[in-house]
Amino acid sequence: MCQQLHQVPLVHSTEPVPDPAVAFAQEGLDRAKAIDCFDFVPSSFSSLYAILVNISRGRFCEWGSGIGIGVGMAASLGFDACGIEIDPALAVASRSLLTDFGLSATVTTGSYFDEHPAADVYFTYCWPGQMMKVEEHFLKVAPQESRLLICHGAEDIRCKIKAT
Repeated sequence: MCQQLHQVPLVHSTEPVPDPAVAFAQEGLDRAKAIDCFDFVPSSFSSLYAILVNISRGRFCEWGSGIGIGVGMAASLGFDACGIEIDPALAVASRSLLTDFGLSATVTTGSYFDEHPAADVYFTYCWPGQMMKVEEHFLKVAPQESRLLICHGAEDIRCKIKAT
């Protein structure tokens, strides 16, 4: 049987993002401005938080974790969180940000096409031209019951699962 991805609905919380999470995200956004890297564009931390708060806790992996806001949001909610970031300066800055806010999460420097940590939830805001490649990669490396949260814009996060 050939596996494909099937989009499933997400439940978005209407509760405001807690002040400590907002402070963490804002600090990350401020620190990111000082890093000279390739057109880094962060996703909407409030949109991600509104989704993660309603997902069962487990292993979370952010592909292209940038300054670490998504990883930190997941860690603050009780996920076993990790991130993979290709830009060394962003990876170093994200580890510093997580440490400064007392969040237990790891960020490795590398490509998520080369590293394959098993997770229950994968999150990515990839380049638009890379979406098909990312979805194919998810089909290839992700455990059967995992979910792919993939951004189709900063605030448009969609959930995909493997279907046969």
